Amino acid sequence: MQVTVTFRHMESSDRLRERVMEKIGVLDHFFDRVQDVHVVLSHGKEGCVAEVVVHSPGESFPASAHGDEMFATIDQLAEKLERHFARRKERVKLETRKGTPLEAEE
Repeated sequence: MQVTVTFRHMESSDRLRERVMEKIGVLDHFFDRVQDVHVVLSHGKEGCVAEVVVHSPGESFPASAHGDEMFATIDQLAEKLERHFARRKERVKLETRKGTPLEAEE
């Protein structure tokens, strides 16, 4: 999985980059087909913004989070992604289970 971090309207920081890598690296646990992750961290009038696009074969998943502090915003973004991929993983399991008995009857 390749992770790209872009800083807009702010200085790049190794601490922020490491935090993003730590939080986004957990996605492999939920969804193993992730190929590329692009994270954009920006600071503007409305505060800190963290945006991400997760690319996998045939799909892309965008998410964003807003906050007053960048580290908290990154944590909030990671929680959103974890919830999304956990729900997705559960849906795939349910669809697979529903499909199995029908195929066995034929």
